[in-house]
Amino acid sequence: MRCSLFLFLIAWSAAGVARADFLLAPESPTVAPGGRIEVTLFLPNDSAEERSFDLPARLTLRPRGRSDAPVVVLEATEPRQARVRLVPGAFHRARYSGTLPEGLVGEIVLEPVDFQGPPLAFTTSAPEFSPSGEPPPSAAVQAASAPETPAPATALDPDAARFASAFSPYEPNYFAVGSDGPTNVRFQVSLKFRFFNPNTKTPFLEKIFLGYSQNSIWDLDSDSKPFRDSSYSPSLFFLDDTVSQWNFRQTKLGIQGGFEHESNGKDGTSSRSISIAFVRPTLTFPLEGNYFISVSPKIYDYLDKEENPDIPEYRGYVDLLVKIGETDGWQFASTFRKGTLPEAYSFQMDASYPLKKPTFGNLGGYLHLQYFNGYGESLIDYNQRVRTQFRIGLMITR
Repeated sequence: MRCSLFLFLIAWSAAGVARADFLLAPESPTVAPGGRIEVTLFLPNDSAEERSFDLPARLTLRPRGRSDAPVVVLEATEPRQARVRLVPGAFHRARYSGTLPEGLVGEIVLEPVDFQGPPLAFTTSAPEFSPSGEPPPSAAVQAASAPETPAPATALDPDAARFASAFSPYEPNYFAVGSDGPTNVRFQVSLKFRFFNPNTKTPFLEKIFLGYSQNSIWDLDSDSKPFRDSSYSPSLFFLDDTVSQWNFRQTKLGIQGGFEHESNGKDGTSSRSISIAFVRPTLTFPLEGNYFISVSPKIYDYLDKEENPDIPEYRGYVDLLVKIGETDGWQFASTFRKGTLPEAYSFQMDASYPLKKPTFGNLGGYLHLQYFNGYGESLIDYNQRVRTQFRIGLMITR
């Protein structure tokens, strides 16, 4: 099955030739290390008139965070027209392929070298060996040798592709169960939406997002299985993952800043809500192999806290997030928050390990372990210290 993950690429302009918005889709979401990667390029004409477009002979990309790895060059795999003319509403399809460098294992991100646009993400994993000792062909090779079947209509629909490409994970998405006496489930759903397509003439606008996160605690022991509390957090922010980058191990600095509202959606004495302005720098240090460490303090001030004016005493003004681990292995994310009261603090540790491995039958997501200690696990009890929590579950994105 073809992956529905699409990448916007930006083509160049020439006299009499329209700028092209390419949609690039990998033939398979998983590729063997050192194997072939095959992609299909879709070029739609969304205008109301017939237009001409130039097609590149090759696409050049570089593995993110791997300065020692060579670039990946994808060549056209079938006779290619240098220029195509499309009537309104039509599209053109072309295929490209290339070989991955050896040693790239895990979740790989390829960044464009000779064009502007978002990176291309896919997964590589070590091949399983058969009893005869021969490795099976990679998913890309199998896909190439299998009879071609028509792609789903949505895979060829430019509007659907653009819609899907505008959404991406924000905070981690997970579902975990544990107990502090009563058995409970904690889950989080978090997405962000990019307002402007990556081909805008103003790069600043491409980095403006609308975010939404929901964090809920579900009581499974009570008769009616009620939700103990839920927090709803819409936000508007600017996000640039790489404001600056240094040669030392490809260390990079990212920045995020904006506005966030958080509410538990209740009324009366149970109502809780705050509005903040925040800035969040993130410094990432790649280590040996695929290991890394990142430090990300979220510094904020309260624009509105009328319903709970003492919340800074328990939450303070900074959330410190530290991550360490391997890109395709164990990762540990710790969040520390300190209120202005001496005894008020909270600490949360989330550990995750990918299940997309042969050992686990190539399941999706990650094994998730969570520990929480301190005040205010949810907004309703921001001024109460809760029992120590241990949970286990499934993390979908981290």
